[in-house]
Amino acid sequence: MTEIENKISPYLRVSQDVIGRKIETKKINLILEKILKKINGSQSFDQEFLDILNNFENFKKFFNYIEIYKISRMEDEDRILKYLNFRYKFNKASNQKKVFDYPPYLLIEPNAACNLRCPMCFQIDKTFTRKPFMGVMKWDLFTKVVDEANEIGVGAITLASRGEPLMHPRISDMLNYISKKDNIFELKINSNATFLTEKLCHDIFKSNVTTFVISADHYEKKTFEELRKNSNFEKIVSNVKMLYKIRNEFYKDCETEIRVSGIDFYKNLDKKKFEEFWSPISDNVSSSDAFERWDTYNNKKDENANSPCSYLWDRMYVWHDGKCNPCDADYKSYLSYGNVSNLSIKEVWNGEALKKHREIHSAKKRMNLIPCDRCGIEFN
Repeated sequence: MTEIENKISPYLRVSQDVIGRKIETKKINLILEKILKKINGSQSFDQEFLDILNNFENFKKFFNYIEIYKISRMEDEDRILKYLNFRYKFNKASNQKKVFDYPPYLLIEPNAACNLRCPMCFQIDKTFTRKPFMGVMKWDLFTKVVDEANEIGVGAITLASRGEPLMHPRISDMLNYISKKDNIFELKINSNATFLTEKLCHDIFKSNVTTFVISADHYEKKTFEELRKNSNFEKIVSNVKMLYKIRNEFYKDCETEIRVSGIDFYKNLDKKKFEEFWSPISDNVSSSDAFERWDTYNNKKDENANSPCSYLWDRMYVWHDGKCNPCDADYKSYLSYGNVSNLSIKEVWNGEALKKHREIHSAKKRMNLIPCDRCGIEFN
């Protein structure tokens, strides 16, 4: 193993070249042969999915190198099959707008509140940071959603959305509960890292969190605290260092990726310095421009907005009270299409409201929906 492979392994901070050397083609072919024999004649899978599994060249074209790497590390053939089927459905839903009878991906909001008031975020909208929008997800609702997601085949869950998930008093219990589910393969958290503690860091790694994303927008204290209003720069940097150190010391075989993601709000961020600052205590560092999400409903309408949004096909947002939404740019739920506190995930996902939204987007008429006509995100 080379020095760079040793440094990054087994974390997901990997390049395609490095992963390519770690994957044995013979091993992947053997895995595919075994699972094809297992499902011979099955009517439970799309024929296209079976055709992809049956042709190694098509398999490599359809699945990316991280997906292939992940199955090379799995032992159980049933789990490999379920994982590949989940990734197949997510990719088809996202890229080709194919409707499946359940969402491949859920974003669950443990709570709607946040301790920070970042200028690029809807948490600065004072009409939002009050009832009926604020609240904490109850345990019974959380377990209902996760149990059903696991049963129907939802393959990925993110704990986050409009608020800071680590503020939930039972966040460790939530992580542990999801980690016990056989059919949920990816567990992600988006956090501002304010509430990280030593115990919580251990709980994150024990729960096999796939990706822990830290929202951090600068490398200098003054600008960081302007952008992350109410934050303490030194405290957050210390917390991220603690997270990274605990993983490297106590969980050397885990695959939790620690990612720092920033917003270049002022459009003058020195991205090289940003990466150099955060790279020593994380696996991946990225920054992007800000979408106008701080007051979505008063954004200027984009008369040219016409591309269908993949979020209507590949994911479902579940707020703390069970309300379901296409995205969190619509943070006041103008386009909510059901509630899983009194309906099942499938019932909401296949309901008439969401069908109508998809029809409008497919007809390239998203400009007829608020706030789809002004959210700033364009899809191919």
